[in-house]
Amino acid sequence: MALYVISYDLHKVRIYTPLIKALRDAGAIEALESFWLANLGQTAIEVRDNVLSWLDPDDSVVVLELKMGSGWATHLPRPPAVGWLRGYVAP
Repeated sequence: MALYVISYDLHKVRIYTPLIKALRDAGAIEALESFWLANLGQTAIEVRDNVLSWLDPDDSVVVLELKMGSGWATHLPRPPAVGWLRGYVAP
């Protein structure tokens, strides 16, 4: 399993519902709009390709792998995100 930040921008057509459902079904946590945290058994390339399967060709996506002990700081994210970061990345 690996820890990821997944972020995306939907450009012309903005239908978020299928992508959000897919991310939630995978156990991802929404930290901010279009910014998710996930613990997945895939490579960053596989995660990107899976997210792209829910997007239009003109949409953008970034997938970053996190490691235990990575530094982080927040200001007013969605509350479950802080618990996720404390549990998976660093206290």
